[in-house]
Amino acid sequence: MTSHEETSDEEAEDALLTSEVGSRATVLSTMGHGESHGDTGAGGGGGGGGGGGGCEMCVMRPALNVTQRANSYDYRPPHRPRFLESVQTKVAESCACSGSCILSTITNRLPILTWLPAYSIRSSLFGDTVAGCTVAIMHIPQGMAYALLGGLPPITGIYMAFFPVLMYIIFGTSHHCSVGTFAVVCLMTGKVVGDFATDPTEDPDALLAGNSTEEPTYTPNQVAAIVALMNGIIGLVLGALQLGTLCVFLSDMLVSGFTTGAAVHVLTSQIKYLFGLKVPRYSGPFKIIYTYRDLISQLLAANPAAMVISGVTIAVLALNNEVIKPWFRTKTKIPIPIELIAVIIGTLASYFGHLHENYDIRIVGEIPTGLPIPTAPPFELIPDVAVDSIVITIVAYTVSFSMAKIFAKRHSYQVDATQELYALGISNVFGSFFGCAPIAVSLSRSLIQEAVGGVTQITSLICCCLLLIVLLFIGPVFETLPNCVLSAIIVVALKGMFLQVHDLKRVWVVSRTEGMIWLSAFLGVVIIDIDYGLVIGIIVSLVVLLSRTQQPKTARLGHVPNTDLYLDVKKYSAVVEIPTVSIFQFGGPLHFANTEYFQLQLVSMTGLDASSIATTKSLIQKQLSETDIASQSTKEVNGSASTDNNNQATTKGAASKGITFIKNKFSGTKKPKEVTLAVPEVQWLVIEMSGVSYVDTSGGNLLVQLYKDYKKAGIVICLAATSESVLESLEICGTLKVIPRERIFHSTHDAIMVLTHPEPTTVADNSCTKL
Repeated sequence: MTSHEETSDEEAEDALLTSEVGSRATVLSTMGHGESHGDTGAGGGGGGGGGGGGCEMCVMRPALNVTQRANSYDYRPPHRPRFLESVQTKVAESCACSGSCILSTITNRLPILTWLPAYSIRSSLFGDTVAGCTVAIMHIPQGMAYALLGGLPPITGIYMAFFPVLMYIIFGTSHHCSVGTFAVVCLMTGKVVGDFATDPTEDPDALLAGNSTEEPTYTPNQVAAIVALMNGIIGLVLGALQLGTLCVFLSDMLVSGFTTGAAVHVLTSQIKYLFGLKVPRYSGPFKIIYTYRDLISQLLAANPAAMVISGVTIAVLALNNEVIKPWFRTKTKIPIPIELIAVIIGTLASYFGHLHENYDIRIVGEIPTGLPIPTAPPFELIPDVAVDSIVITIVAYTVSFSMAKIFAKRHSYQVDATQELYALGISNVFGSFFGCAPIAVSLSRSLIQEAVGGVTQITSLICCCLLLIVLLFIGPVFETLPNCVLSAIIVVALKGMFLQVHDLKRVWVVSRTEGMIWLSAFLGVVIIDIDYGLVIGIIVSLVVLLSRTQQPKTARLGHVPNTDLYLDVKKYSAVVEIPTVSIFQFGGPLHFANTEYFQLQLVSMTGLDASSIATTKSLIQKQLSETDIASQSTKEVNGSASTDNNNQATTKGAASKGITFIKNKFSGTKKPKEVTLAVPEVQWLVIEMSGVSYVDTSGGNLLVQLYKDYKKAGIVICLAATSESVLESLEICGTLKVIPRERIFHSTHDAIMVLTHPEPTTVADNSCTKL
């Protein structure tokens, strides 16, 4: 984001900064009226935007190199501790023990101790109660539907909304997030369940185990539980390693493309329920292609009753979302529980119409009452599910923490990235002993929870109380619920994820490289598989990131007369290049991966090739010493006419860069040959480094080598606008032992003033530079 600071309408007092250091001073003044906004130049001065200046100001200070700046303003270099000293300091800080430290540690790891004592019953309880009831109603159909998506018994979705949430209430730092089932995470878990579990609702002969040659002997809940356990362990390890900012490697475009591709898989997995088909389950790369092949081949065998139920349910849900809900939202914040209504109506219709017996409609089946007995997951599956668990953990945490940050910013409180890893990790570990799959924050439920007035995790506690009643008494009521109703709920809920395709259209206009990240993640997920698509998206993102740091923007700068601005000569026609000075700007870090690019761009932008210039000068000196150049040569300076049209064009273009041409005729054995030798008049090469945030050893060595090469060619390299951190890096890698500090200037304007005024002069009032 670009910020603009408005100048005051009052006249500013003249500021005079005097110093005994420096042989001359630069006087900067601005005159005008009104407000002024302009781009900051490379010299560090203000812009000369339209509308005139808002005040009159005259600033006098000496032109400084970094040595003079350090001596004048009492520079104190930072202390750089040695490795052992750093370790000792870190250990001492970690082991420091005091009453306040212990209390802070406890409250950081148990956030409930922070917000619960300060809970206001009068201002918060009503909103939390309404939100808790609303979210509980949403949990029932969504939990059952998303559990089906993960290849699990529908009751597992309600378990996931109960057991892990109890832990998140204690350890979570977000006040508005609703954790539980989430479509993408359930889909990714379903992939692992399909690989290692026997689904009791499917024909065992129809299960294709992918690369597996043995029949799995684990129940879906056992496989989901071990995945949840691994997710919890991975989350705790990442939290212990302080890797809470891991999600920064998943850009918005990557997440958008990935989730849109996952939505295609979700839709594909539900088509067989919508049409009443029995399609074998595939796993591994390109499974979606095999699935659609079977769906198309069996389309004529679809169940008409299932298609009618699915169509009616989708139509009602879509009508509610597009027409009724927007109108109803203007009347009240409490949404219509249309999904729960659809579940109830579908259950009643199936029960009284005997749809399973009469029309072969697949139903939910037996739902146990009461709470499940805690059971240890099958630990022998840990090596098999480890890789998938890592991917699921990253996706679940990225989505969850992103939502937590949105709500925290909106309501002005803080969320701790590391503590969120701990919270999700502990919740998953606890839920795994009750057969739960990995959990994540649900976008839709969280937004509803906030909209109806939920302000703390008391909302989740009330929700759990209501779900406990469902688990103990109401669960068996939904045994006759048709699966196609749950599938219809899932398909309608995918609209928001499919609409993310507009992100591609929007970002493609701005940056096609970011659009390629979206496309690579989407196509990788859809065509190959979910985990492969995520890996492909991450790789493309890293390639884009590296390419941007490897090839940053460069420019050749010119001077705006009567200002301290230095702008790109290709973009600003008002700038003037200084004949004896060439200014090269590099807009990114200088490291081992872009040193060659830096050198190529330096030569390309300035036209100054050190080796060619040195060779040419050597050749000229040799010819001058061997022959009488006065009788055989014609010296043409600054682009005078040449008899050859091509030479004339070259001379004219180079003259603007201050190049001297010397033409000689050399006699060979057959006929004379005319050779034109070009020598630049540039004496100084200024490298503008305001955009260089980091220099490593390779970059420092490159600057040393360039300084030596151009010195042989008679050109002196100077650095300008280097940051303190870059100066420290150059000092550490020994660059400043070769490039003297006197050739490193505070700004580009300081460098130009010093290099173009070799003799100390007193700055008069009428020599002020206009800003």
